[in-house]
Amino acid sequence: MKVLLSNTVSRERFNCIPDLGLGYLLALARQKGHEAHFVDCLLDRLDVAGYLTEVEKVQPDLVGLKVYSIDIAFAAEMIAALRERLPTAVIVIGGPHPSTEHPDVLWKQLPELDYAFAGEAEAGFPALLGYLDEGAGRLEGIPGLLWRDEEGTVQKNPPCLVEELHELPFPAWDLIDPRRYPFGYSFMTYRYPAAPMVLTRGCPHQCTYCGSHFITGRHVRERSIDNVIEEIQYLRRDFGVISLDICDENMALDYGYATEFCERLLETDTNIHWNLPYGVRLDCLDADLVQLMERAGCYALSVGIESGSDRILEQIKKRLTVAQIREQMAIVKQHSRMMVQGYFMMGFPTETKEEIEETIDLACSLPLDIAVFHPLRVTPGTEIYADLEAKGLVGHEVDYAGMGNHYFVRSYCDVDDDTMKVLYRKAYRRFYARPGVLFNLLSRVRTRAQLNVLINAAARLTTGSIRDACSWKENAAT
Repeated sequence: MKVLLSNTVSRERFNCIPDLGLGYLLALARQKGHEAHFVDCLLDRLDVAGYLTEVEKVQPDLVGLKVYSIDIAFAAEMIAALRERLPTAVIVIGGPHPSTEHPDVLWKQLPELDYAFAGEAEAGFPALLGYLDEGAGRLEGIPGLLWRDEEGTVQKNPPCLVEELHELPFPAWDLIDPRRYPFGYSFMTYRYPAAPMVLTRGCPHQCTYCGSHFITGRHVRERSIDNVIEEIQYLRRDFGVISLDICDENMALDYGYATEFCERLLETDTNIHWNLPYGVRLDCLDADLVQLMERAGCYALSVGIESGSDRILEQIKKRLTVAQIREQMAIVKQHSRMMVQGYFMMGFPTETKEEIEETIDLACSLPLDIAVFHPLRVTPGTEIYADLEAKGLVGHEVDYAGMGNHYFVRSYCDVDDDTMKVLYRKAYRRFYARPGVLFNLLSRVRTRAQLNVLINAAARLTTGSIRDACSWKENAAT
């Protein structure tokens, strides 16, 4: 079969990186003897017409799209056009949106869809190809598959997480060639070519707002260090990669594993630079590990702080206190020169204006190089969504319109929308209007991609818009 995978057209994201998830699926398709193709709509700045032109060049038997919730309107337009142009092609989607959306709602949004995958698709996607190409197996037995039975009822198969991550083939790096990408995961990436990499999957923590467990689960799985080093050496040798964006949910969760990774980097003299843009829990770090990480090539990391209120931190089950946050941040900065980016959230249910001000105060008092403020966006299936739904504050179906263009679709706390917008702009102005912080950022600009990030961040200071939110944090859950 000819298999073509792609991300969706988007007006919300201008930065893009090689897509690891699609890279793994492309490699698995090849492993099963299929002809694999890839179109990156973000990198090539394609609109729907441009995407269709690329698809028609390939004439695929199966078309797959990775869908984020903010791009659901484009996904619907693309799928409708695909059905018209290629009526016999099988259309499949995966990614964060089908992993969190209610199955019945998903087919209302995308009525021309054939199949979808929720969660990791490495086990199910090859099985679906076998079913379509050879009639092997049954739909009921394909892990993570969403499909419609003869009565049109949407069925959702149980997922299957890959336990032995090192048994997966490397992503099809020739199709998602890092040398084509002038961007990194975040502002912190400034050495190129850069490639994303995942060492571990899963997070056991219970944060009420987070939906990552719908994709990677709560059970933490680790690649063998030998497998990781082999891939790094392959990327260095064949693609000239000199920097890694390690996109684990929390690479330092297993202290021994993180330590072994750093020690092996030093022993093998890989000469690779790396950062942790997705985030690491502060309570997983100590002075010894921070120093070892820096010696092994880590030059930047992100930390999820979320709130400056102990009450809110307890409510969202962050399992951190403000005192711990201050103590751990001091350790990171006293024992390393790594750039540190902090993530904060605003507008949790029951949160007051005063508590949001506490979050802004905390951000400005910590030794952070970068601060990113996100208003709460609720994801179906999360604990916080269930609580809001039970109170009648959200419905069964989420309206995703405008989520990318206007950050504050609505407030979920007692602070009204207009005041939330003012607080959002205030957070950015207070943090970045300080001469020392601004000079520090400007002094770190090495690439045009970093400059683009700063330009879009400036728009937040003046308008509160997040037209390009993913310039700061690519692959958010919605």
